[in-house]
Amino acid sequence: MKYRVALLMALALSFNVKSECQLMTSQQTVSYGTLSAAERQAAKEQDVELPERHLQLTVNCDKPQRVRLFFSSSLPKNNAFAFGSEGRMKVTAMNAVVDDREVLLTPVRLPESAITNAGNNRMAVTLDEGAAFVAGDEVSGQHFSLTLAVSSYFKNQPVTEKMTYRGNLQIRVDAQ
Repeated sequence: MKYRVALLMALALSFNVKSECQLMTSQQTVSYGTLSAAERQAAKEQDVELPERHLQLTVNCDKPQRVRLFFSSSLPKNNAFAFGSEGRMKVTAMNAVVDDREVLLTPVRLPESAITNAGNNRMAVTLDEGAAFVAGDEVSGQHFSLTLAVSSYFKNQPVTEKMTYRGNLQIRVDAQ
């Protein structure tokens, strides 16, 4: 008998801005499609790793300002982004650009947190924390973009009927 597992990640957006900024994503939902029993059996007792998916985020503001993005989830588990009851999502931010200029990313805990490092090309996204755009100091601009790479894993388990694994990534914009 062939059982399928449907895999889905939803993206929710919210805003906390003092002037007009708009967050757009290349897609609102990421679907991994279905996974057959044969594919799960090949994984045996190891975690099932799904193909990495990329999301493009763009923030456009009506005037130059500093923007920080904060990441959370309505489905957290053990201080991580959950993917179903036995899975997790690993999110990496990269390819940051402000006003057509490549910049670096640095983690921040709060909207008013001080910048504590020079930044990197890639940054692991941590649940309930954020990312600031830097090039020496924090950068202001009108057009911000970055790519999120999402890797999802779940614990292989017996499936007797169709199951859906869900993940959730919420992004809040803080602009000042």
